Amino acid sequence: MRRRIALTALLLSSFAAAAPGSWRGTITMSAADYAPNFPGQSRPLKVFQQIASEYEKKYPGMKIKFHNAPVPDTNTMIRVKAAAGELFDIYWAQAYSLNSTLPKGVAADLAPAFRQPNPYISGNKAWQDVMDKAQLAESRNPSGAVYTLSGDRVVYTIFYNTNLFKKVGITKAPASWPELIAVSKKLSAAGIYPMHAVPAYPWWSRHFLTDLYSKDYVKLTGYDGLPGQSPLDEAVAIHKGILTPEDDRFMSWWPVMKQFTDTWPKDYLTADPSKNYDAFQDFVGQKEAMLYEGSYKTREMLDAGVKFPVSAFNFPRLTQKESKYATGVNTANAYTGTGGFQYAVSTPLSNKSMREAGKMEAVLDWMRYFGTPKNLQRLTAEQGTYVPTWPGTTAKLALNSFDAAAIQAQIKQPERSVGMANASANLGWGDMQRIFGLYLSGNVTLEQAKVQAQTVLDRAAADYARKNKIDLSKY
Repeated sequence: MRRRIALTALLLSSFAAAAPGSWRGTITMSAADYAPNFPGQSRPLKVFQQIASEYEKKYPGMKIKFHNAPVPDTNTMIRVKAAAGELFDIYWAQAYSLNSTLPKGVAADLAPAFRQPNPYISGNKAWQDVMDKAQLAESRNPSGAVYTLSGDRVVYTIFYNTNLFKKVGITKAPASWPELIAVSKKLSAAGIYPMHAVPAYPWWSRHFLTDLYSKDYVKLTGYDGLPGQSPLDEAVAIHKGILTPEDDRFMSWWPVMKQFTDTWPKDYLTADPSKNYDAFQDFVGQKEAMLYEGSYKTREMLDAGVKFPVSAFNFPRLTQKESKYATGVNTANAYTGTGGFQYAVSTPLSNKSMREAGKMEAVLDWMRYFGTPKNLQRLTAEQGTYVPTWPGTTAKLALNSFDAAAIQAQIKQPERSVGMANASANLGWGDMQRIFGLYLSGNVTLEQAKVQAQTVLDRAAADYARKNKIDLSKY
């Protein structure tokens, strides 16, 4: 395996100058949310196919074939197809998964290519110069490898059904936590679910922690010398006793969240926290008034035939009435997860066709071609639910059927995010989610939860240091 990975790195570092080389054939790609001509869509996307056609015209003999079938579980698909050596040449995957839970060897290290010019960008000296520096740093593996080309983010917000609000006499969206809890109690008393999804720890915690730790933002994101909060930054902060229950700020928001979730139907606790299908169905079916979700849900609402008026409001600011550690900063944009433009390249191990002479070079050239700011802008503008992140690109969200003022205001906020989900795969929807759920359901006290959380965090930091051969005490 080492020999093949080394060969991959050599190939990626040797062909930066131009064109696909001498290889000709079909490149397969699973483009996920940007897939063109996906069957069954009322308004199928066209732009990625247009870009592919331009590339095919430029290089006769090259064909780009997009995968046009649903992928219910992306990581399972990657594991199964890679095990057979039949993974797509280029495929959508979360950088987080490639850095943690997915097997090594399923994706090529793109970092050498990012340091070289992209010949399809005029005057470019290094491809990474046109990318978002924080996003690039956050997706970096502790070894320095980068497995995905990332160019957009999901905007998370709280959608609401204005008809259901009006039905119980609510005329404006809540702007504070007391208002949010009061609205939720009113809806619940009327037999309407305020919310129904599992309160996903990685999502909600980023809003709260970014506020409570805002004065330490530079320190908490700077241990690795790169912008944004990396897994190393997170592990060091755990090791130093800052992002742990030893710091009173760390779990001071849990009682606030419990007040909110106490108004929800209790069966949310048995759902899968990594999926939100039931909550979405309840929202579309008008059983649930509010939905904390990503901007991609607006397109799904349209596809589901939603006719009722939908609006959105941003994460309410905390005040010192809710927590004496609150700083009052706007954290609406604290959780903006990586989005649909996030692509990896197979290795010769996960895709046997990559062993063909010259194919890796050709696949990388296609990625360079569609991976320009101009094409990122074209793709995100057509898709309409993701925010491009590269300098010079602008968001054009296709939210005409919704009151999108809150979302538009949110994306103008600077991205500042402190979280607790990267240093270990179990720190998000694993061990911390379990402890969070036990507390919210009343099965453990806050003090008991703190003890359990400390144990989990200590183990996560130690595991991270051991697996990556890092001495956390040096920072």
